[in-house]
Amino acid sequence: MKPADGPALRRRLAPGLRVVKTGIAVTLCLLISHALPFGQPIASALAAVAVMGRSIDVSLRTARDGLLGVLIGAAIGLPLSLAGHGNAGLCGIGVIATLYLCVLLRLERGVLLSGLTFFAVMLTQSGGPAWQHALTCVADAAIGILVALAVNLLIMPHHYAGDVRENYEALCAVAAQALHAARAGEPAPCKELAGQTERLASSIEAYVAERRLLRGSDEEIFKISCKLSSFREFSQELGSVQFLQSPENDRLPAQEREIIRRYHMARLESLALLCLPAKEEKQKKGALHSQ
Repeated sequence: MKPADGPALRRRLAPGLRVVKTGIAVTLCLLISHALPFGQPIASALAAVAVMGRSIDVSLRTARDGLLGVLIGAAIGLPLSLAGHGNAGLCGIGVIATLYLCVLLRLERGVLLSGLTFFAVMLTQSGGPAWQHALTCVADAAIGILVALAVNLLIMPHHYAGDVRENYEALCAVAAQALHAARAGEPAPCKELAGQTERLASSIEAYVAERRLLRGSDEEIFKISCKLSSFREFSQELGSVQFLQSPENDRLPAQEREIIRRYHMARLESLALLCLPAKEEKQKKGALHSQ
């Protein structure tokens, strides 16, 4: 392993913020469950793990679907529990009904919690009446959902705007490196540039899908998104330059190939001025004048 790989490897092996926040949420759920006179701590802990999302928006959507799924699981589990608590056939029928209703209502993120609540009502025992046990199961799952949501909201909340900025900065760095290589007639990181462009596109799509209330950077992200098509065109022009600079490409006479290469290089330079930030643009303008 190279020495430079050490810090990168340690970052990969270190637990992510989502993992740490999940552990905090589970700890709080267990403390709350032990403090209450009712409940099953495992239900709260599993609900917290299921709801903890990568971003606030994902957690909100999962919490909404999860709460509705919990109510569906308890509503279906209670009558079936009265008819035959723990009966294998009734469990199968109940699971089909629970999952189908979640899918029908487009509560895909609540499927896991609805099933968890249904099984808690059908398969676990309590000393009180069945309806009271069903309400307890709902309360347990709700505690886990709300605690996970609160932890995700209050402890270093993740926003997709940060992903867009990070991917944009990384893309600008790769594009500047590729332009420098193209000017020098050296191999450029074409695949890395194309991959980073698509990562930026994916992060912009995730930002747009986020609830408007949670964004807060629409103008900045819009400006970055407007450069996406220029980055894609930049990647195509870079590929053309690399193809023309390849020594294996001898189908065209050297003079004609050089004329075409200069055309694509001019396009590459103009696209770089459109894509890269103002600081990078000034640097490239200075480099152009010095040539």
